Amino acid sequence: MNTSSRVNFRVGPPASVEGAELGVVRSMTTVLAAATLLFLALTASSFFEQAQYAYPYWQFVAGLAVFGTPMLMAAVAPWSSLHQLRILHGAYAVIFTVAVLSWVPAFINGPMPPEMAPWTVGLTALGTVPAAIAWRPVVAWAFLLGNSFAITPIRILADGGADVSLAVQFAFFTITVCAAFTAVATVAMGAGREVDAATAAARTSTMRAAALTARGEEQAHLDALVHDEVIATIFAAAGAGRSDSASTRLQAARTISRLSELKHATASVPELIHIDYLIQGLTTSINETTDAATFAVEGSRREPLPSSIASALIEATVEALRNSVVHAAAAAEPVSRAVLLRLAADRVEISVTDDGQGFDPHSVPANRLGIVVSILGRVQALPGAYATVASQPGDGTRVTVGWTE
Repeated sequence: MNTSSRVNFRVGPPASVEGAELGVVRSMTTVLAAATLLFLALTASSFFEQAQYAYPYWQFVAGLAVFGTPMLMAAVAPWSSLHQLRILHGAYAVIFTVAVLSWVPAFINGPMPPEMAPWTVGLTALGTVPAAIAWRPVVAWAFLLGNSFAITPIRILADGGADVSLAVQFAFFTITVCAAFTAVATVAMGAGREVDAATAAARTSTMRAAALTARGEEQAHLDALVHDEVIATIFAAAGAGRSDSASTRLQAARTISRLSELKHATASVPELIHIDYLIQGLTTSINETTDAATFAVEGSRREPLPSSIASALIEATVEALRNSVVHAAAAAEPVSRAVLLRLAADRVEISVTDDGQGFDPHSVPANRLGIVVSILGRVQALPGAYATVASQPGDGTRVTVGWTE
């Protein structure tokens, strides 16, 4: 969780920003590059034999895009975040599809011999596996079917319709083969997410246990102080007319001083929580407030933050969403809402935006508790925290709450 990342997802079960899933994606990126080299070796002869059937510039550009992009992805994978890698895989899936489909306008001097097929149609798995890494399973499977069935008209065009049944059979064979690879990628990605979720839950549980242990130690310290100092001072003050003695006054002063030190020490060490707990709390709270909002995490942070800050930010976010649900809609037009959590070493910031009808913040009465108290007042009352509301009629609303160290 070191590198900057932006993870977008519909509100649902909480998940870690990066972790085991990132490791899975990096490994699959390396495997994809190795598979591309293997396909390049197997396809090289066909690639050059078919040069006469396509425009030369197309052969060069398509070959560079199909075989070169995975190498570039593998080279940058060790330094890329999960979000960046998923963007790269999605981009490659699109690039591969464009290369396959662009063969049609690039086709010249046909038809090809029946035993020869365009070199791109035998590489479909190179495009469908990245799709499974980049997108939701339902989109990845639809992408697989679309690419596989696109092979049929391409093969029919290539050999001039000499054997339509062979083209159809090849399409179904491609679906079968690619489905196995897509299933493996989908299962691996899901397993990575489950490991991240379990890790986050375990981390949160450990932190809570540590907090309870600290409280227990603090209570034991307080009990010892009460027994050793406070009660002893009371007995000394009540005993045999010695309440005004110098030793009793000295003991009382020492006891008061130690109690004051304990108070300041307790107040200066707030309870801290891991950033994953904030993400989980936001995810759950947003999901309970509305199902019409997207949630994204940008950046990363290892340092924990005070639980009071996390609670205030979550509650302000929920209040901003509630206001949006109640007030943002104009007539029957749908409103898009987005929550963005930005993380940095010295800052945590949440922005809630919608494209609704907006309002004039200066016209909001001082007794409007939602904005004045629940958002601005609650957040700004905390050290290092801030809150702003930006809106204008007809131009949506943006509520920003954050905390800086």
